[in-house]
Amino acid sequence: MIEMNMFKRVIVLFFAVFLQCAIVFAQAESSNKGLLNVKNNKAIGDGIADDTKAIQETINKAAEGDTVFIPEGTYLVRAIGLKSGVHIKSEGLLTQQIDGEKEGFSISRQNSSAPLFRGKDISNVSLSFRAQTLNEAVYLSGSRDVVITKSTLMGDSTKIQSFAGILLYDCENISIEKTTISHYGSERTDPAIYQPGTAVRILSSNNISVIHCNILDNGENGVFIHESPDVEVSNNRLLNNGMSAIQVAFGSKSIEKNYKFINNLMEGNAADAIDINNRSPREFLDINCLIRDNISRRNGFVKGESTRDGSGIATLVNVSGVEILNNTAEKNNRPSLYIEDCGNIYATGNQSDNQVEVVERFQELNLSNNTFSIVSLLANVKGKKLMLDNNKLHSLSLPNGIHVDSLILRNNIIANANLNFNMTGNVEMVGNTVASNAKDGAILIVRVNSAHLEKNQIVSTQSQAITIRNLAENVCIIDNDIKSINTCIYDDGSKGLNVTGNKLVSLKGGRFRHTMVSRNPNQLFLSNNVHVSGRRESALRLEGQGTAQIIEEEIKWGYAEYGSVEVKETID
Repeated sequence: MIEMNMFKRVIVLFFAVFLQCAIVFAQAESSNKGLLNVKNNKAIGDGIADDTKAIQETINKAAEGDTVFIPEGTYLVRAIGLKSGVHIKSEGLLTQQIDGEKEGFSISRQNSSAPLFRGKDISNVSLSFRAQTLNEAVYLSGSRDVVITKSTLMGDSTKIQSFAGILLYDCENISIEKTTISHYGSERTDPAIYQPGTAVRILSSNNISVIHCNILDNGENGVFIHESPDVEVSNNRLLNNGMSAIQVAFGSKSIEKNYKFINNLMEGNAADAIDINNRSPREFLDINCLIRDNISRRNGFVKGESTRDGSGIATLVNVSGVEILNNTAEKNNRPSLYIEDCGNIYATGNQSDNQVEVVERFQELNLSNNTFSIVSLLANVKGKKLMLDNNKLHSLSLPNGIHVDSLILRNNIIANANLNFNMTGNVEMVGNTVASNAKDGAILIVRVNSAHLEKNQIVSTQSQAITIRNLAENVCIIDNDIKSINTCIYDDGSKGLNVTGNKLVSLKGGRFRHTMVSRNPNQLFLSNNVHVSGRRESALRLEGQGTAQIIEEEIKWGYAEYGSVEVKETID
């Protein structure tokens, strides 16, 4: 019985060893199968002989699933056609040579006649190579399921009008990853003039990704996207390109949508970090775009001089459905965010030393938990809702004559406010911390449909904290903590002004120490406010003619003067 068990164990062990050997043998066969070395087809690789024919014939002979292998060496080549299912793996350097005059990019001719690798209507191809090219390194049209990986592509930096490093037209499911693309086009030297030379040019294609690449020192854009939906540009370094790091341009079909621009470093580019510019006369387009976790620095300069562009995070024109999250921008030429004629834009958690600039129209602009220098609305802006929540701002610029249906400021810190509300629309300020050293004071309310200021902390060290002109109506100032030189609240006869539950402290150093002054009050309502002035100063002062209702005001320091104003009720 013992001998029988030992015999079974020997048989099992034998079959296990046999199976393992079979697997190893099969793997070895698989690793060698389909690897076609171009040197076996008379490629030289000495940098002198023309190896185009040898490499092309090797590709032509290959079967689907084969890999054409180009070993170490320098291979002089002209133009090579790709084949479906046949992969390229090059350890050698491919150096492109073109006879005759060099071709140049133009709007009417956006591709050369002789790219290094040409793929027309191909599929299921992987490319990994090193190359110095005079025209495109890769031009694909009508192709799908192609991967360009672990490649190094260098263009001709002497070309003023350069073709792209990688050109995609009418393609689908193309991935460019772990690849360096540089020097397609000459260095930009004039801040007013740029020249073609883009690293990756995506035209009329979809489902394209550019990931973990180094894209630098190209004459124009890093990545250019035109009339192409479903594009991701993530985890790249886009440095020192002659225009924007990433640019999205729009065609006539309104198909641009589903973009992800994530975790890129964009530095030293001569224009915007991200430029999404829809100059179509049609209504803004919902593009479902995510801009997240990018870092941008020093964009918008050529040799230290400012260009006309250079937004730190993004330029957005005539688009909607854009979410901007957790980006960092510093020392860029133009606003961190430039928003023109847009629909719904949401920006959260961004950090920048520059401003947000809003132009023309918008539907809903929501800024929360950001740090910006200024949020600036330009003249004649018309919007439905502007929401600022939990931001840190140096200031907020609101010119005369804007129209914002609902302007909401909640829990922001505004370090040097000079807020001018002279607009059509409704204003709500709740829970903000507002400081001002402006000579015109912290807040001026000239004309609004309504204004509600509640639970804000306001300190003004150069002039009155809040001034309300007589054209303003439906203004409520409730439960605020206000400290100011001269006058905390100055009312010029606003109709129905309601001032309730505030603590008003007039600081030393001004000409006066009034907590509140109302000139010709028009149905003024005061209730449960606390006034702190000097012992012998006029704290609460009513001037001229008018009417006021005053209930349970507490004057801790100073006294009240009502003059000729009709006070309907006073309860001490």
